[in-house]
Amino acid sequence: MTECHGSASAYSLASPDIVSEEFEGEFVILDLSCGKYYSMDPAASVLWRAIVAGVHLQDLAAAVDGAPAVTAQSIHEFAEKLVSYGCLVRSGAQASAPIDPATIDTLRASTNPPTVEMFDDLADLILADPIHDVEETAGWPIRKPTAAN
Repeated sequence: MTECHGSASAYSLASPDIVSEEFEGEFVILDLSCGKYYSMDPAASVLWRAIVAGVHLQDLAAAVDGAPAVTAQSIHEFAEKLVSYGCLVRSGAQASAPIDPATIDTLRASTNPPTVEMFDDLADLILADPIHDVEETAGWPIRKPTAAN
């Protein structure tokens, strides 16, 4: 079995504030605690789904052994990037979930390593309380002016 640099094999969501969804073909993770969001390419999105479903990195690495772009190293780097972003935490889970064959197909067909981009341009809007922080006369998404404004 392919080794993922001797590090954590299992990961889980860092908090219940981490949510993900596919919107018109683009997969996005949103951190509701800070308003940052993350866009993923197809390889990254299937890896994300597999990891949060409980598939261990070593099993993913073994399943794509010999693939041109998605390697054990790129899988490990992807998971650790999401740890650094605060989306995932290393887990002590012993059992690995089974890998969906479609996940393996997508990873093997990828011509690029998994890619995730972080954005914070909408953080103020995402963090706004639509009941209490909205300018009453203008409505959503205009925020109330604060004393600093």
